Amino acid sequence: MGKGGILTLTSDGKQLASGRIERTVPIRYELDEGLDVGEDTGTPVDLSYDVPFKFTGTIDKVVIDLKPMEAATAAENEQKKREADLAIGMQQ
Repeated sequence: MGKGGILTLTSDGKQLASGRIERTVPIRYELDEGLDVGEDTGTPVDLSYDVPFKFTGTIDKVVIDLKPMEAATAAENEQKKREADLAIGMQQ
């Protein structure tokens, strides 16, 4: 968690920008945290980011292209999820 990743922004099939986010917010997102398009109303993706940053243009289409995850990464993520679930359970 919080490992970062590559972010690529495209519009009309053209890459507008791409870059690495070195560290994402190192917490587990809540179930009510959705995918916001045009405005971020919840938890920021980076600690230096302030919400909401409303977009005032027109968004005609949003495509999310998820790449397959390597088995080792998936297993590591599942282990971290179990650890987080256990920690949350102990706090309640």
